[in-house]
Amino acid sequence: MIHPKLRLRMVAILLCSTTLLTGCWDRTETNDLAFVVTSSVDLEDDGRFRVTYMFPLPGSMGGASGGGGGTSGGKSYYIDSEVGNTFRDAVSKLQMRLSRRIFLSHRRTIVIGEELAKDGINSIFDVLPRSPENRMTCFLVVAKGKGYDLLKAEPKFERFPAETIRELAKSRQSMPTSMKDVGLSLSFNSDPIMSYMQPYEGQPANESSHEIQLTGYVQFKGDKMVGVYKKKEACGLMLLRNQVKEQQLTFPMEEGKDISIAIIGGQTAITPKLLDDKVQFDVLVDARGAIREDWSDEDLFKSEKLHHVETKFAEQIKLSVLATIKQMQKEGTDSAQLGLMVWRTHPQEWNERYGKDWEHYFKEAEFNIVVKAIIPDTGVINRNVTKGGI
Repeated sequence: MIHPKLRLRMVAILLCSTTLLTGCWDRTETNDLAFVVTSSVDLEDDGRFRVTYMFPLPGSMGGASGGGGGTSGGKSYYIDSEVGNTFRDAVSKLQMRLSRRIFLSHRRTIVIGEELAKDGINSIFDVLPRSPENRMTCFLVVAKGKGYDLLKAEPKFERFPAETIRELAKSRQSMPTSMKDVGLSLSFNSDPIMSYMQPYEGQPANESSHEIQLTGYVQFKGDKMVGVYKKKEACGLMLLRNQVKEQQLTFPMEEGKDISIAIIGGQTAITPKLLDDKVQFDVLVDARGAIREDWSDEDLFKSEKLHHVETKFAEQIKLSVLATIKQMQKEGTDSAQLGLMVWRTHPQEWNERYGKDWEHYFKEAEFNIVVKAIIPDTGVINRNVTKGGI
């Protein structure tokens, strides 16, 4: 049992300690924050930087009625931009006319204008990691033209254009390119890639729509944009980076008889070999396909016919990989991070020889490409009810 005097002493100490508690002295009310859902950075003609932010408007969001941005009922977001000699200079000017503090922790995408991407993106990495609110998992996207034009698109399915950009950047048909991925590539003196998007003028039944379209991946040489991987080259790039995403290839089995096959899975193994005066890469691609449409009238229930289609399918995959390699070697850009593979497998040779002039060795590199493609399930795609036989 505690002595009464000791109990009083303990109570007095507890009461005195409460005077040291200051409560939530550094609290920030939600009503005092301007949440940023996406932003863009552009290079102006005079060399200054334009920073654009998209803020949701809580008072305009309401329930499900009224729709999102671009639909009836008014927009549920607000876009504002400012120009400055540096990025922080522009943000500071923008903050001066906002009644709430700009808050970046909810930002998931950053759009970079095409002119800034061509000029170089190293300046972006000087400002973004300095703020603890910036997330390294934030997706980086390059816009065709001006970045703020992409933010002004009004897609129909999402409440904010920022949601459309984020969903396209991480969809099952695309390769996500986060700030961390790009930063790691640049730190290794490698060549990063980024998703390439543009505004798209759609045509629904009653009125035009201002959508956002993923058109490929930006080809960087160091921190500067030098080209874009589109269609066939984009498909080959994903295969070389062992990110086998759902891609559809349409090609003729013979003149006027096309077939559409989707790549639904697989993997790529690349083995570098150091020869006397050059580097050789053995590329083995295993791909699984599914037939989506068939105008060739091939009887795929016959093994020899199916094997013929699989052979043509493998040829198209190989052509895509070759097209990507050709574009990379033309500009001297190692977008598939093949130099990183050489460094991992032959670190001493890389440090002593290849790493010092990798662009030269990469342009002269040889590629031995083998594609194994199968179509495990043909279904009854060319035996529909109009042809009978079911």
